[in-house]
Amino acid sequence: MARHRVLLIRPWDAPGAGSGCCTGAAGVCVEGRHEDPASARQRADQRPLGEVYRTVRARLPAEIAVEIVDPRNTLFLLPAIVRDGRRHRRPWRTLLRDLVRATGYAAIIVDGRVVSESGLPPAEQALRIVRQALDPSAALSHRSSRRPGR
Repeated sequence: MARHRVLLIRPWDAPGAGSGCCTGAAGVCVEGRHEDPASARQRADQRPLGEVYRTVRARLPAEIAVEIVDPRNTLFLLPAIVRDGRRHRRPWRTLLRDLVRATGYAAIIVDGRVVSESGLPPAEQALRIVRQALDPSAALSHRSSRRPGR
């Protein structure tokens, strides 16, 4: 398991897989295969989160886990926050407060601590927030997870 973990919580209004009338799957829709307008909106709605993910993932060391989580997936999210928080010796009272805030709109959670919940920040700002929240021992002096020459 990675020593540090960043969870990017997908905005509540971003539709999940299978949204729309038929997801465009052949044989399911009465109109046949088509581009559902909901699918096009879904891709547009997810673009900002994708930019944040790509920026954070590319500019942090590879040993730091970065994951996108659906806020409705509480069976994963809440235990993950407890595990991460306890691993970093966070008090139970603080953890309970973060459990309540964890499914906030486009929250960013670092090592079991909610560090942003008021909306998805731009990619560079999200990276700054994540770096500030990570333990200084992670040695994040603008290292890239990519090998030199790539």
